[in-house]
Amino acid sequence: MNFFYRFKQLILVAGDLISYFIGLWLALTIRNYQNSDIYIFAESLKNFFFVFLIWIVINYINGLYDMRMTKKNLLYRRIAESSGMSLIIGVVYFYIIPSSTLTPKTILVLSIATGYTIAFLWRILYKFLIGDEKLSSHILFLGYTQEIQELVDILQKQPTIGYKVDALFDPELKIKSEQFPGISIYHSLHALRPAITNHKINMVVTAPHLNDRDDALRELYELLFWSVHITDLTSFYETVTGRIPPCTFSESWFLHNLKTNEQPAYNKIRRFFDMSAAVVLGTLFIILFPFIYIGIKLSSPGPIFFKQKRIGLNGKIFFMYKFRTMYCLATDGSAEINGAEFAKKDDRRITSFGNILRKTRIDELPQIFNLLKGDVSIIGPRPERPEIVEQLESKVPYYSLRYVVKPGITGWAAVHQHYTDTMETSLQKLQYDLYYIKNRSFLLDISILLKTINVVIRGMGQ
Repeated sequence: MNFFYRFKQLILVAGDLISYFIGLWLALTIRNYQNSDIYIFAESLKNFFFVFLIWIVINYINGLYDMRMTKKNLLYRRIAESSGMSLIIGVVYFYIIPSSTLTPKTILVLSIATGYTIAFLWRILYKFLIGDEKLSSHILFLGYTQEIQELVDILQKQPTIGYKVDALFDPELKIKSEQFPGISIYHSLHALRPAITNHKINMVVTAPHLNDRDDALRELYELLFWSVHITDLTSFYETVTGRIPPCTFSESWFLHNLKTNEQPAYNKIRRFFDMSAAVVLGTLFIILFPFIYIGIKLSSPGPIFFKQKRIGLNGKIFFMYKFRTMYCLATDGSAEINGAEFAKKDDRRITSFGNILRKTRIDELPQIFNLLKGDVSIIGPRPERPEIVEQLESKVPYYSLRYVVKPGITGWAAVHQHYTDTMETSLQKLQYDLYYIKNRSFLLDISILLKTINVVIRGMGQ
């Protein structure tokens, strides 16, 4: 996302922290029936500050810092949910680390009640003072492609992202003005600088095919002396969508951007993290297994576990383990009668208990065995079946590039998509996966883990 988007998020985070500080002060005042002095507040803050940081993480997981969330009813619900989760986490925290200077039970409840109420009022004030239009970049698209059409649609539907499209240049005369209501359409490249002045443009996004036109390059060269940011379509598309645009797919681009072996320290630490995660997930597996066993057996006849061939790192085939969530329809115990097929939303082959396992992603727990064997990592492109990969590779170019890194139990595509049962959604899945491979980092991994927690809590699994 752009600078303004992140800046807006930081404003919300800072406002929430201040709200929690004020809420703690009010909680102490209410509890003691008098105005709390600074010493008592400072001592209490030592105990609560880390708890407040945990609340911020809970808010992030729950989507309260997602600027695209515009529905008021959804905001009310998310704040209520976050306050409830914060109460539970707060109780656990003070149980594990008891305070020697105060009894936090009443203070905790009062702090959540007052803190989250003030945070809600702060968001109303934020909406009034900043809203969607302020702190936004004014965009001009130079050239027209299908990717630009997609971006315009996204930015017009979601103004909170932080971009406002004011002008579009179409020197090839591919579009008509009525296609983009509210956006000025220009056809002559000589109008570029006047348009930037008239619309107070902050950023010019250039389509790649215009790099071969001398007249376009001359106009862009003149902008080097202007206070306007020039960026290419690929980078901007990545920023807005979190995907790699199909227009860039080429051997040359992949060679320059998908450098997977240049992070030895990162790769070693990831393996250590995978083993640590396997211990945590293994403990959860042991605790839940008796209940899952009973649920699967009662829902339908058949085995508890289900294994399936998947493609891993560098195209190596391995068996991936899951809890069975479908009826046994074929002689081999699978749910497929007519060969390999995509799982679909509301798939009738899924049992009632299997639906619960899928929604909560508990059906993925047996993959700890794959994790221990090194077949998969915690984070990476989801491994696909060889039969389906064969179909996709014939229709989606470069699909096999997903396997230049180790597949994962969760991933960037997994937290953005649900069912990929068409060629269009499979292409988007590849775009997400290539974005992750290109931008792999600890921060991106942490973001994926937090988003995965949100998916699990909300039962958004597939």
